[in-house]
Parts: sequence; structure tokens; C-alpha cells
Amino acid sequence: LDPLASGVLVIGVNDGCKRLQEYINCNKTYEAIGILGLATDTYDSEGKIIATGPTKHITKEYISQIISKFTGDIMQVPPLYSALRMEGRRLYEYAREGLSLPKDLQPRSVRINSLSLLNFMTNASYPTFKIRVECGRGTYIRSLVHDIGKELGSAAYVVELIRIQQGNFILKENTLEWDECSNLNNIFEALNKN
Repeated sequence: LDPLASGVLVIGVNDGCKRLQEYINCNKTYEAIGILGLATDTYDSEGKIIATGPTKHITKEYISQIISKFTGDIMQVPPLYSALRMEGRRLYEYAREGLSLPKDLQPRSVRINSLSLLNFMTNASYPTFKIRVECGRGTYIRSLVHDIGKELGSAAYVVELIRIQQGNFILKENTLEWDECSNLNNIFEALNKN
């Protein structure tokens, strides 16, 4: 998960390690909150603000209209601050060291099964919006929020990201909280259920 993300994280134990690849390839569901009017170099609140954009023209209806363009098979440029490799190094290593990439980042095909607007709030200095995303492997929610901001004629970055579901693991339904993992009995009970 991204540094500021929370939610479902599948961990392999014993023979479960052999099945981890299917959880990497499976569909995932996220809820994310984006702030409008600002962009950061990391596409989240961990980064430096690098751009601003107008927000007065943005309404709930306008966001709903724009996000419909981001469903189905879309092309997405991954964020520079990501664990993807280029010529043997992680992209975030280039970024953190202030190095230029050996070549341009190329858009990749990703699948957004569904995308819905859950909330739009204008009662702060900058408006925020909350979305729910069901997507396939390789989708970057930070890039999605960034791209939505650009499509709105503004800028945006992620301030909260929660993975709600990964494969058949659903947050608060058949998962453990991190502090519950210190008790081995809880882990064995969870393994027997799944």
C-alpha cells in the first residue's frame, strides 16, 4: 500500500504464500478523498505542492460527469513516486535523489470497473471529493485523482486512501486489524475461516 494508505493488506502465511500472486492480480476496491485546487509531486499529501488550479467552477454534478470518462479500460501514467522499476531502479529512487528518468514514463492500460462519487464538500479552504473505485491490477488511485483534477480544469491530490477490498478479503468483514495480529490465536482463527 502507499505510505498514507490504510485498509486491506493480504499477507501470506505458510502455504498461503503460494497464493499471493492471485491477490496481486485480483480486483481491488478503494475509497479515496482528493483535495481540489492543488497538485503535489507525489500526487498525495506526502509531497510538495507543485501546482494550483481554480475550483469555483467545480460542482458535484460536474465531477460526476467527468469521472464517467475514467471507467472501463483507460490509459494511465503511473506516479513518479512509485515502486515501478525503470532500468533496474525503483522510480521513487530517481525522484528522491533528484535524478532525471532515463526515459519518459509511458501510459499503461488499466481497468476501472466502476467509479462513483460518494461526497463533494466545499466548506474548507479547498473543496474535497470522495470516490469509490473498483479496479484491476496496476491501477494507481493517486494517478486517478491527479488525472480527475486535470480533467476538471484544476488540480487534485489524495489526502486519504483506504483499500476496502482485495479479492475476497473485505475490510471489517473477514480481515483482522493490525493490533489483533499480535495474538496468534486470532491469526489461526482467521486462517480457518478463509
